Amino acid sequence: MKKRFLCMAFLLSLVMTTTCIAGERAGAFSVSPFAGGYTFDGVQHLETAPVYGLRLGYDLTDNWGIEGVGNYLATETTRGNRSINAISYRLDALYNFMPEGRLVPYLALGGGGITAGHGSSFNAGGSNTDGTLNAGGGLKYFLADSVALRGDARQLVVFDRKTIFNWEYTAGLSFLFGGNKPAMVPAAAPAPACNLAVAPASIIKGQSAKLSWSSENASDCNIQPNIGPVKLQGSMDVNPSADTFYTLTCTGEGGRASSDASITVAAPARPQAPSCNISVTPASIMKGETATLNWTSQNATDCVIQPAIGAVKPEGSKEIKPSVDTAYTLTCTGPGGNATSKTDIAVTTPAPTMEELCMTLNIEYDTDKSIIKPPYYGEVEKVANFMKRFPQIKGTIEGHTDSVATAKYNVKLSQRRSAGVVKMLVEKYGIDKSRLGAKGYGEAQPIADNKTKEGRKKNRRTVANFGCVSVEKK
Repeated sequence: MKKRFLCMAFLLSLVMTTTCIAGERAGAFSVSPFAGGYTFDGVQHLETAPVYGLRLGYDLTDNWGIEGVGNYLATETTRGNRSINAISYRLDALYNFMPEGRLVPYLALGGGGITAGHGSSFNAGGSNTDGTLNAGGGLKYFLADSVALRGDARQLVVFDRKTIFNWEYTAGLSFLFGGNKPAMVPAAAPAPACNLAVAPASIIKGQSAKLSWSSENASDCNIQPNIGPVKLQGSMDVNPSADTFYTLTCTGEGGRASSDASITVAAPARPQAPSCNISVTPASIMKGETATLNWTSQNATDCVIQPAIGAVKPEGSKEIKPSVDTAYTLTCTGPGGNATSKTDIAVTTPAPTMEELCMTLNIEYDTDKSIIKPPYYGEVEKVANFMKRFPQIKGTIEGHTDSVATAKYNVKLSQRRSAGVVKMLVEKYGIDKSRLGAKGYGEAQPIADNKTKEGRKKNRRTVANFGCVSVEKK
């Protein structure tokens, strides 16, 4: 039923868009179906519920109107989930602001009653009726002459055993019927106006200028001489061979208007010989650095810079990065001939800068262990990358221990440690084993005091020094 009602309302609004009188107006009747929400005072312990209803109104004047309002809602108590049905009915007075506009705000004040009861007892007479007052306002937005969208918000004061304050907020459509139609006074047709301009106002024979024009309240426009009918506004290029006086004439229901513009055409002067100049800053650079070419020209239409640059604008600048000494030539041509200019740049190749790259290895172990701990994997990888980059590098991995075990045992342990590093470099990173040596020194070469825990930790190590390589610094 609700969907059918909305569809009928929409179709009715389409029909009325071309037949009704615009806006709020004295003597008009209105029908306004609506839907929205109703929020109860907290002391009533009732859930907020949807509300549906209908307003029937009459405009006493353009600003003042009255409405009879009826609505229905069904809710539940917040304690015990008991159903409540209610019917509200009231009479409201409305004051419309800006009634002749599309958007009409209004204020409303009125009173009436509300009858409520629990579920089925409502129809059996088990209901309660209380008086109400309401105040609020809203907006009407006219989609067509007599169809408006409407939003409304009210505070309702209910006089039960105590005064209760409720809220009602709704949206819907308003349909207006009849009312006083203002007398339509036909307006006099406005007089046409037009404007014509030319830029530039003076040209050399063979050049072109632009005519631009506009008009108001006109239906036809014409430009003379030699152009004829044109659009009501626009622009076009003209190429007169002599001084010309153009006239734009526009006509409309309100009469006729005209506008003039003149253009002076001068004989072309004898073309002047072109000139040009090119320079480079700085005139000397190191290889890899940049310099800037700057050039200017007069009386030229086309310019070319060689080598390796080509066509350029008649004046400008460009960064260059030559690798050897270069002589640049600017050639410019124009109606009066051609001209050239040259500039040289010297390029010095810098001597390469060398740097020393060195690689060492230092891995520490737990007591009586030869396993490389994960934190040192990166150290082994750095050695592998260094040896891959410089295939001429060779080195010996030296293993060492603390003095906890016997000297003989420690030599074997240190040998296992150095061999473990070699194995990882060969098997994991593909280093040729012939480039690597492994030597265990046991406890013979301590670097710290074996009497302390920290000293013994430093002595349990493998080390290697692969030397340094001189490379060109990038």
